[in-house]
Amino acid sequence: MNKYFQAPWTIKEIIIAFCVALIGMSAAILVLNYFKIDELITSSSGKTLIILGVFLLQWLILLLPIGFITYRKGELSKKSLGLKNIGAWPTIKMIFGAYLVFLGISFLIVAFMITTGIQIPGYQVQEKILYLFSGDTVSLLFAGFFIVILAPIVEELFFRGVLLRTLVDKIGKIRGSIIVAAIFAVFHMQWQSIIPVFILGLIINSIAIRSRSIMPAIYFHMFNNLVAFGIELMIIKEAIKIDALI
Repeated sequence: MNKYFQAPWTIKEIIIAFCVALIGMSAAILVLNYFKIDELITSSSGKTLIILGVFLLQWLILLLPIGFITYRKGELSKKSLGLKNIGAWPTIKMIFGAYLVFLGISFLIVAFMITTGIQIPGYQVQEKILYLFSGDTVSLLFAGFFIVILAPIVEELFFRGVLLRTLVDKIGKIRGSIIVAAIFAVFHMQWQSIIPVFILGLIINSIAIRSRSIMPAIYFHMFNNLVAFGIELMIIKEAIKIDALI
């Protein structure tokens, strides 16, 4: 098969890195549960730092195995990770076009549920994240940086930069995209909203495939998280009244 992305990894290397990451995350969960991290977050005045530390640990465990393999292969570069700049205007058009598609699909599904009265399992409101952080301005700024900037970069490097590009090269665009979107949805562990996360994963995959770069995917992910963060922040600050939306 002609390589679409020229990704430097093999399926075997991806599986090894993914298994190591899963083992690492399982071990981290056991350790955090042993130290009763939930109680510590609830009772601690520095819970923002604890939450940020947990996020950083998760991302390090996710990226270190494939980073080590890539470094050993001598392929650790912007090109090998798919970080190709396609230009500002094409990126902007791609981001807003894809976001309109996501909104359109979401509108059709919600309209179907409202008109038929059928509740689709796995298509509910996503769990809120900001309540985990302290409500002071500094904590919210830290939360915004991690949610809007850092999380999209880390997740896109792994899911689109590594997984998608390798699977598309090896098994094709459609099957590779579906598998990566499914892993992306499961990774977020928000089972009540796994379907919209899966759809979002498919849309981000299409951006990376069409552009042959993960840069537009990173910017789209940032934009999506910025919108979600802004809405959640306005709800917390009571700039938007939930009762008025129901």
